[in-house]
Amino acid sequence: MTTLQTAISKVTVFRDAARVTRTGKVKLEPGPHKLIIIGITSNAESDSFRVKGRGPAKLSSIDVQTATEIFEPSADIKPLYDELKELGRTRLEIQDEIEYQQKRLIQVNNMVTEFTNHFGLVYAANEGDMKSLTDMDKKSTKLAEDIQKEIRRLTQELEELDDKIQILRNNIGRINAERRTVSSFNVEVALEVTSASNIELDVTYQTRGASWTPRYDVDLKPSMANLRRIAMVNNQTDEDWSEVDLTISTATARPVEAIEGKPFFITAYDPGAVKMDYGRARTAEGVPRPSMAPGVAGLAPPAPPPEIEEEFAEAAETVSGIAVYELPKKMTIPSDSEKHPVTLIEEGLESSTVHYWYAEGMAEVVAQDKVVNNESVILPGKMKVFSDGDYIGETSIGQISPREEFKIGTRVAHDVKAEKKLVEREMEKAGVLRGKLRRSYKYRLEIQSFSKRKIEIEVFDRVPHSVSTQIEVKIDWEKLAAKEHELGVIEWHRSLESNEKKTIEYAYEVLWEKDVTISPSLP
Repeated sequence: MTTLQTAISKVTVFRDAARVTRTGKVKLEPGPHKLIIIGITSNAESDSFRVKGRGPAKLSSIDVQTATEIFEPSADIKPLYDELKELGRTRLEIQDEIEYQQKRLIQVNNMVTEFTNHFGLVYAANEGDMKSLTDMDKKSTKLAEDIQKEIRRLTQELEELDDKIQILRNNIGRINAERRTVSSFNVEVALEVTSASNIELDVTYQTRGASWTPRYDVDLKPSMANLRRIAMVNNQTDEDWSEVDLTISTATARPVEAIEGKPFFITAYDPGAVKMDYGRARTAEGVPRPSMAPGVAGLAPPAPPPEIEEEFAEAAETVSGIAVYELPKKMTIPSDSEKHPVTLIEEGLESSTVHYWYAEGMAEVVAQDKVVNNESVILPGKMKVFSDGDYIGETSIGQISPREEFKIGTRVAHDVKAEKKLVEREMEKAGVLRGKLRRSYKYRLEIQSFSKRKIEIEVFDRVPHSVSTQIEVKIDWEKLAAKEHELGVIEWHRSLESNEKKTIEYAYEVLWEKDVTISPSLP
């Protein structure tokens, strides 16, 4: 049996796992050989091991075995337990002394109370003087103070003792934590070597404890958005990845199943009928159809990346929109609890700025960028947004499919001014309209652009929408010339050149029965 020394050479990180490749080389003579690779993390999936190699040899078999190693603590903790036991006895003695002093204090207080009550009768019978009462008060006060002082001293001593006990327990717990059982995997490989040569083996397995989450930086420009994709890689596999070829994949390692449609049979209940198995759909021959096989968790290795000048990953789209990113240089990611940022790619996305103003609820116009994604999916994650290099803020973004359009970078548009004005409002009393009331309104929306280039703006406003037959809202929708209107919400689209000002005017009236109260009230 020959122990093959291996090192992790390649890692593909999925969103919830990782595929690790270990590589080792050994010189072997012709004939049968058994190689063993030891110390593989227990986070590995036992049924995911695969072995490939290079050299004049044939692979006979592989055997995955579980190995267990017990690590004993190096320090002797018996003296610590003895000291802890002695401190526990001392603590009990101090507690007993505190209880004794507390009982003495109660007795002194009871004695003073009894003497005071009895002294009144003695003094009334001229059998005692005030000096006796004064002496008693001084002595009892002094005794009570001494007892309280002793209780405080004992209490402080008890607190210091508790601190020592806690430190001892912490030390004992730390030493006990060193006594642990560590499990790992060993892989035994049987080979038949045909000629003396160097044999190189690759052991590949899938492991838990690894994942990555997306993070993005986007810089919005007039016609282009520069999107930087960053992977926050988490390695808790108990194996350090040192100088490895790293690939980031948007796939998940969990199996996916396509569920086949099944008939739903119903019938009248008959307790004498024989139960039938409708759990699985059947073919015409009556043979149950096989269940759909779960999806393959792994991915075919992508093509090797071409040479590039900048240190960004090479992105490739595989089936179903899954993307893989191969890093151009070797990476080191230790096994710890930190998230390690890995820059994937920076790409330019088609972008255009649109302005938005809801006149009823917004005092200022906002700008957004309409961005079209490229060929790789954008996974849900946090995104830092910049506009021409100026930081806007941070937001969260949902999943964006390849070539999907989305909006990002909502910000105040300081180069566009908008204002809503009430031009006219009239109120007609009952009797004029046969017992009905009427109120009419006329508004003007003013939008002015101070931008250096042409802008597009979406303008929204609203008029009341009645859900009662006793209230009527009248408006000339054709004269309004709006793009859309639904339930009183109106939408206009306008284009403004630099320093151009445009207005939108509209009017409506509301009629209702005089005994009807409108809720909520009209403006």
